[in-house]
Amino acid sequence: MDRGNIYVSKKNLEHNLDYLRNITSKELCVVVKANAYGHDIGWTVRTAISSGVNWFAVAAIDEAILVRSISDDIRILLLSEPTSTELEKLAFYNIDTTVYNQKFIEDLGNTKDSFKVHLKIDTGMHRLGCSPEKFEALYTKILSFKNLSLEGVCTHFPVADTDTEQTSQSIEIFKKTLSNVNTDNLLVHADNSASTTYNNEKIFNMTRVGLSAYGYSVSPVSTGDKLKPVMEIKTRISNIQHRKKGEAVSYGKAHTLEKDSLIATAPIGYGDGYPWNSFPEGKVIVNNQFCKLIGRVTMDQILFDVSNLEIEIDDEVTVLGTSLDKSLSISIKDIAEWNNTIEWEILTNIKDNRLIRIEIDN
Repeated sequence: MDRGNIYVSKKNLEHNLDYLRNITSKELCVVVKANAYGHDIGWTVRTAISSGVNWFAVAAIDEAILVRSISDDIRILLLSEPTSTELEKLAFYNIDTTVYNQKFIEDLGNTKDSFKVHLKIDTGMHRLGCSPEKFEALYTKILSFKNLSLEGVCTHFPVADTDTEQTSQSIEIFKKTLSNVNTDNLLVHADNSASTTYNNEKIFNMTRVGLSAYGYSVSPVSTGDKLKPVMEIKTRISNIQHRKKGEAVSYGKAHTLEKDSLIATAPIGYGDGYPWNSFPEGKVIVNNQFCKLIGRVTMDQILFDVSNLEIEIDDEVTVLGTSLDKSLSISIKDIAEWNNTIEWEILTNIKDNRLIRIEIDN
């Protein structure tokens, strides 16, 4: 390797999808927005299709077009309304579209093209979706246009990963809103990776899984070790230097060495998506040992203490994943905690324009 490799495990992605199918009877819609949470949208879609997945969710038109280029037979759901200048693309690429504003619905209905739509209800997220009070009017509006096919109704849970009681309240609001509508022939979806593990309400028949598909549990209901991380990131030692007690390394001289130390450099940094705030809590794995970061993460490099280790240039450095002997691991949750952020942000910031992505079977 030169700068580093991103390893994505086909076997682990397939395992996670099988696990999710075993805990829910709902159809899986795999969320592949933001380059499939850093895992590569093309690779993820192809692997999931081979595992029997038929639905994929995206956040942008360009993401939808990329997914459509992989297969004409799958369904693609755009999770929010695009600008009305994009309507021709929606029709041409056969993209199911989430709707919630009357003007956008009318813009769709007043064209000569046909569209498949999913009406979204705001049940507490207060980001997107129509209010429950406006649902029936928009539902009727959609049905009034012959070129619009209502495929589904949906919502989104704001605290499914932390609060099952509030999520239950959102479910009740959703069910009440739909009480006067026949949903027998509709896709009814709200669940995300967290609520999929505990929401057994029979009204729902599809679940939008993101983080769990990639091997990470954020559910208040324990999944044990059933999910397996799909991604590992490894780099190499590119430089070794002896530094004296009292010296400081990296930008800002933010850490002064308390003893004579052997310091190694690896060619990965925040330009590759490895977050700047990983110092001072962060660490890597070298030769089956944890090594603490020494000094600030830079755009292209990190430094870490390898004192008392026998190391050479080009020795492997695990940034994310497990040690060679499987005794140690660094998870996305670990990196997120070092940076006082969430797993989603770490994953979606990972760049593969300089790192090499490699598929592995284990």
